[in-house]
Amino acid sequence: MQILTGRAESSMRHGHLTALFILAAIFAWTGGAADAADIKVPPRRAPADVQVQQGPANCSRWTDQCVNCSRGAEGGPPVCSNIGFACQPQAIRCLSPDAPKRAPSKK
Repeated sequence: MQILTGRAESSMRHGHLTALFILAAIFAWTGGAADAADIKVPPRRAPADVQVQQGPANCSRWTDQCVNCSRGAEGGPPVCSNIGFACQPQAIRCLSPDAPKRAPSKK
């Protein structure tokens, strides 16, 4: 049987209190994480005036950082890539402006 002195006994109590405090902090922290998972976050939406599949009127290539689109042949619909499964769309930006339309030259 071992006899502990006052100092060793105090040190053991301090160690037990520290361990108890750490366990209480872990339980409190993990309990709060469950509440954060219940928060409803609304989905991000593109502005209503320009859709990525239509694009800006004066642009031949554009992107929202998830989908890349370009205008098809004269009068044809735009051609767009597929979106990635974990992509977060950004604001639509023009990559290259439309080429100016030239009148046919007369000879």
